[in-house]
Amino acid sequence: MSIVSNTSPLIWLSKVGKIILLKKLFGEVIIPEEVYREAVEKGLKEGFSDALAIKECIEQGWIKISKLDGREIKLCEKMMEHAFEIHFGEAQAITLARKINALLLMDESSGRAFAETLGLKVKGTLYVIVKALREELLDKAEAKEIVLALVSKGFRIEPKLLARILREIDTHMPEHER
Repeated sequence: MSIVSNTSPLIWLSKVGKIILLKKLFGEVIIPEEVYREAVEKGLKEGFSDALAIKECIEQGWIKISKLDGREIKLCEKMMEHAFEIHFGEAQAITLARKINALLLMDESSGRAFAETLGLKVKGTLYVIVKALREELLDKAEAKEIVLALVSKGFRIEPKLLARILREIDTHMPEHER
């Protein structure tokens, strides 16, 4: 399954040392140029270690940068005119996911809602953790630890959603125990 990521899932998974889950779950991740600029170039300028981790994944070749053409860039600009809360990186990620018919990883609710109106399947950082638990790449304790580490590092999540995710982790039954 092809997957396109916006900036925030890359940054958050890097902050908790779990960006490798993307490779293990999806094989490769495709990002538009603006996401590269936001996650790596700006991050390196500001001295963020997560930017180095993302850059390393790109150098390893499993995070790939995809360039949009002029028509697609114009489409992104139009998107931003009509949905002012959507930034250029989000617009590019949405456009790229539509172009290659891929799952879109995005955390920002306004961008997610907009992408869903276009018929895209959209998931976020927490989905990656729960999916890794379901596929037994993480155990319950690791999954819970990662979610709580995200929150402690500033990941914004509604309390009800946090409680639901933690409950889902607690009640997960590994395949071999079913």
